[in-house]
Amino acid sequence: MFNFRPMPCLSIITVGSLDWLTTVIGITYFGAVEGNPLMAQLISNNLFLYSIIKLLTTLIIGFIFYKAEKLLSNIQDKNNRFFKLTRAGVRITYTFATIILVVAILNNIFIVIQKI
Repeated sequence: MFNFRPMPCLSIITVGSLDWLTTVIGITYFGAVEGNPLMAQLISNNLFLYSIIKLLTTLIIGFIFYKAEKLLSNIQDKNNRFFKLTRAGVRITYTFATIILVVAILNNIFIVIQKI
């Protein structure tokens, strides 16, 4: 039977995609500017390539979190100190990454609202 559990990879992929979408909308329709200097250069030269890189990076990071969660779920001794530290590290990392992306999305929305 298929056992569905919410995975951190889904939140990373969702908020990463929303960050991309709000950035593209802000830049394309409202004259917003990318805050990351490396990505700003890429956006000004090739929005399509920026989109591919941003979304591919989001998918790769989501896949890494998926594999980490799968690996941790297959460990037999869940009372092991190393397991607990590793699980905590993975959870802290994806929580932090999700929060950072949510802040970026809110910033993008705030900038678009100011431009309206």
